[in-house]
Amino acid sequence: MRAQEQPELQRIPGRGGVEPGQGWGGLRAALAHPDRDTADAAFTRLARQLLDPAAVGPADLIGPMEVLTGPPHPNRPRVALLLGLLAGEDATRSYLPGQIRDVFTERLAAPLRLLERPDTEQCLRTAVLYLLAHFPAHRDRILPVVARVADEHELARVRRCLTVPDLDDPACVAGIGRAWPSPEFWARLSPSPGPARTGAELVDLWDAETAALLAYQGARAEHQVQQEIGWPELPDPPEFTGTVRPGAYRRLLEHDSTAGRHAELLRPASATVPGANWGGTVSVRDEDAYLRRNLRPAPGPVLDVACGAGRWTRVLAEQVGPERVLGLDSAAAVLEVARFAVPGVLFTEGDARALPFPDGFLGAANCSDALHVLPEPRRVIAEVSRCLHPAGTFTATTYRRGARSFQRHFQRCHERVFGLRSFEPEELAVAFDEAGLDVVDSSGPGTFLFLTTRKRA
Repeated sequence: MRAQEQPELQRIPGRGGVEPGQGWGGLRAALAHPDRDTADAAFTRLARQLLDPAAVGPADLIGPMEVLTGPPHPNRPRVALLLGLLAGEDATRSYLPGQIRDVFTERLAAPLRLLERPDTEQCLRTAVLYLLAHFPAHRDRILPVVARVADEHELARVRRCLTVPDLDDPACVAGIGRAWPSPEFWARLSPSPGPARTGAELVDLWDAETAALLAYQGARAEHQVQQEIGWPELPDPPEFTGTVRPGAYRRLLEHDSTAGRHAELLRPASATVPGANWGGTVSVRDEDAYLRRNLRPAPGPVLDVACGAGRWTRVLAEQVGPERVLGLDSAAAVLEVARFAVPGVLFTEGDARALPFPDGFLGAANCSDALHVLPEPRRVIAEVSRCLHPAGTFTATTYRRGARSFQRHFQRCHERVFGLRSFEPEELAVAFDEAGLDVVDSSGPGTFLFLTTRKRA
């Protein structure tokens, strides 16, 4: 991003500056050009200029704003998403968040009109909502329009992002941990008391929840743009620079019994950003079917690693009988939920990096929707392999890294808030091979990744 200009420095363009003969006026015209290749190249140039970390000084944002609010064009939703991404940057490190706020203060009526136009494309509407969610100072102007055009979940997300918290208000504090993927989702579920939190911890959790909602809305818009228009090749946005502590929001959900009880309801949403599963291409039923199809236990117990609330432990129990299944997790709160949900299974609190079993003890192991949250996944894989009986299987579902620039940006934001990672299939193949596991299957649509390995005899 653009560094804050220092008074003693001359204002010059950075590496991605406007080339001679290609001034901002020319770029504006190219962004709205009817020729698709010309328009794509112009947007790539705009993104490179605005995302250039070496650039100093304010940028010309009027041109992109005119494109956004101008006649229908494929670059309109792209510009909206780019401006939203920039508006979310750390204002102490870049001019752009402040500039974008100033531009929108003067021209807010135009994007609001876009939301209400019946011919506005869905991807543009979603991208504009993502952009507007960064401007709490204009909450009173934005929300009435959003209420007329958005569904209940999108309205609830935008309202929450535009809310300035009053952490002395018990109702505000009680809502923390009940906003992602949408406050409307939680409105239908009875609350349960959680641990008391005060001061800086509440601020951290509020900020983490806001970042999670913005990543969700941004990733949804990015996916819709890809489906409806497509993306040209773009430079990578900078790393997420927010103040959110890694994993803060996931730790909140892990220790909230309400979240544990409703883990199955949260599962479809939890796979959207990291798994690009916006259309429900992979259903929970598909995940269950994969596990049943590929679980081939050798003699011995079947372990559900990082079992959480027991969602996939139940599938294992149905497949081989509860008396043969073990569940292990490091979070005591969700284990209590699991014991209630899957009676007859022995659950234990423990560390997946140091399994409490002898060599060759397990007939099979599974790690659904968890390898990406575990610390030191290579060590976990090696430990599972140590405990597996020869020819025992290890199944897992996780996520691969997004291939598109902005897709990967929102995936990284989500990963930071939830304390996740994503993988390249090749790096996992190396980890499995080093642990003595042969990859039988590595598949899945989008960034969803199904894995089956077998212990070498």
